Amino acid sequence: MTNALDTPPTRKKTQGIGVSALVVFYVSSIVGTGILLVPGLTEAQAGPAALLAWVALALASYPFARFFAEVSARNPHASGLGSVVAGGFGPRHGRSASLLLLTTYAVGNPVMGVVSAGSLLHLLGVPDAPDTLLYAVAGGFMLLSTGFTLLGVATGARIQAASLVVLLAGLGAAVVLAVPHMEAGSYTPFLAAGWGSVGTAVVIAFFSFLGWENVSTLADQVEDPARSYRRAIRYAVPVVGLLYVCVTAAYLAVPGDDPLVITALLGASLGGSGVAVGDLLALGLSLIATNAWVLGASRLLGSASRDGLLPRSVTARPGRPPAVLGGAYLVVLGALAATGAGVELALITTSACFLLLYVVAAAAALRAPDAAPALRVTAKVTLLISAGFLAFAGTGLAIAAALALGCHLAAHSNSQNRKALER
Repeated sequence: MTNALDTPPTRKKTQGIGVSALVVFYVSSIVGTGILLVPGLTEAQAGPAALLAWVALALASYPFARFFAEVSARNPHASGLGSVVAGGFGPRHGRSASLLLLTTYAVGNPVMGVVSAGSLLHLLGVPDAPDTLLYAVAGGFMLLSTGFTLLGVATGARIQAASLVVLLAGLGAAVVLAVPHMEAGSYTPFLAAGWGSVGTAVVIAFFSFLGWENVSTLADQVEDPARSYRRAIRYAVPVVGLLYVCVTAAYLAVPGDDPLVITALLGASLGGSGVAVGDLLALGLSLIATNAWVLGASRLLGSASRDGLLPRSVTARPGRPPAVLGGAYLVVLGALAATGAGVELALITTSACFLLLYVVAAAAALRAPDAAPALRVTAKVTLLISAGFLAFAGTGLAIAAALALGCHLAAHSNSQNRKALER
């Protein structure tokens, strides 16, 4: 596994995607399911004070984004976060981190499929569909997104860009139309559930800000990564932060209890027809986000196979990685349906796993003796913020720790087996 903290490559240009495509992948990785579903979950947790969680995360986004941009700029490698850990703590721990990241994608990505399914069923007049139907439709959407990865990065970027412009315009219009229907009284009492609830809301809302590390999986196909990544986050971070805060503030101010943000905003202003349009836009946004995340998972899966973490047969044929990912997503959705655990547990577990990985990756960057000053500064801030957020993860942290231990043992066993075969 390549050291993520090596000196930046001297090659100035490679054939690949540029700054504008990176911005699209950043925004489409982050804006989507999170802005549709999570504000309602944070409101249920902290009431109007949930807005503070979104503001805090919007501000924390820049050091997170800059940290992973620096990593990708210095060593363009599809293993992304795992290569950072390998650079500071050694290959074995890097493989453990890569396996945990891949597991987290498998657990978290299906949440987006559930949102897509919920939007479609609501549009079709089946808002209270049984879980078996909801998760079956979600499985279909996840398989659709795994098929999207076969189009390739360049083609996918063009499709994502065109769709994202239309759908973000629709989201902005929904906020503007909802303004006359907003009520200041919706913000009182503001802190009824206490500051602890805001901390928990931060962990839940953190799911919406995942994605800065997802784009690092595309690094080996980026044109001039040292320049492109740093420029891309200058545009992507303020767009994401401002959009999230404005949309959440509007959602908290409109009457009603619809769990989907865009449906609530358009329903307040346009009635029944607004609800239908909201469902369509929600479906489009969730599909865009799912495509971006599944593409990142596919790239990571290929990297894990090439590095020997998974059998090479996983990537032996072009259609094999999507099939493997699709199977994993169906297993997770089947487990959610069978246990009745619900998407909130999957969501908070995903957030906790990523926070744990952020802590380890930042610590690894600080431990490496050859880390550049810019990387060290962003790593320190990322470590402090992630550790602070992780303290509120509760059950999610316990599950994340168990998954991390399992991945470490599996990676160690895999390493031992490889050494035995080499003998």
